[in-house]
Amino acid sequence: MSYIPATHTTETLTRRFSDPVINSVIDVFKYFVGTTVELEKIIEVDEAPRFDKSSAIEVNGPGKGIVVVNVPRKLVSQAVSLLIDKELADDEHVLTDFACELSNMIAGQAKKAVDHMGFRLGHPTVIETDQIDTLYPPEAGSRCGIFQTGIGPLAVYFGFVGQLGEIIDFEHEPGDRKRVIVIDQDEMNRALFKGLLHERYRVETAASVEEAFMEAALNSPDLILLDLDGADGNHAESVKFIKESPLTQGVEVLVMTSNRSTTSIIQAFNHGASDYILKSDFTKQILVGKIERAFGRTPVVKEVVSAIT
Repeated sequence: MSYIPATHTTETLTRRFSDPVINSVIDVFKYFVGTTVELEKIIEVDEAPRFDKSSAIEVNGPGKGIVVVNVPRKLVSQAVSLLIDKELADDEHVLTDFACELSNMIAGQAKKAVDHMGFRLGHPTVIETDQIDTLYPPEAGSRCGIFQTGIGPLAVYFGFVGQLGEIIDFEHEPGDRKRVIVIDQDEMNRALFKGLLHERYRVETAASVEEAFMEAALNSPDLILLDLDGADGNHAESVKFIKESPLTQGVEVLVMTSNRSTTSIIQAFNHGASDYILKSDFTKQILVGKIERAFGRTPVVKEVVSAIT
């Protein structure tokens, strides 16, 4: 096995994949939304605008990648007015859901073409727009298509971050595996997160903060992943206990919640949390990206390919 720069083949994959995506965006806005649409330009990811609503579609097949549909709130509002009901055009939950549905329509329209190329598209998930930079590091050779429609502009990001295996690695020595404690009351969730993270980190799990303290006394963690939801209410106060304990006061805390209300998230931040993840938007890529950002580590995209001589 050998490592080669990601740009060697991911740019080729991106070029192959871009045409079906571009055509599907045009078809969705022309035939489903019923508005004019044209591709204005294709630019580098770091040159692209950032709009309010973002949804990510995972791509698997000859390469592993992701498509992000990034749209202004105003465009989504006008589309809701045209296709659903004007009275819902300012409902944030409706707008978020419909922005994701636009991504689903684009993926559905592209499915037949990409199936022939051996690619498989996942279901869209809502992401925060500021996560785009995490998903598309400069080394990946990704691109962004800027479209102009009769109801406003939109950006569609597409790119691949690896081929034939695990795709994202980070700048650290192979033996430098950070220690993570996952705190979640649900046993199945604890097993899930351990399964997702164990190849990259040393992972321990705990059903409560008290149990996590016992684990921390034995092995000092680098990060705590804390579920804010629970049968006994919101756990934002738990962040305070973690940050005040001599065992964990210097540890990064990343919180998870299914509650879209900002109240619990703000409380967690006030108590010292470094970042959060909405469970409805959860993907492995987003989780690992958030953890690595908490560690201050820079994503480096590599491909693992068989050396052929």
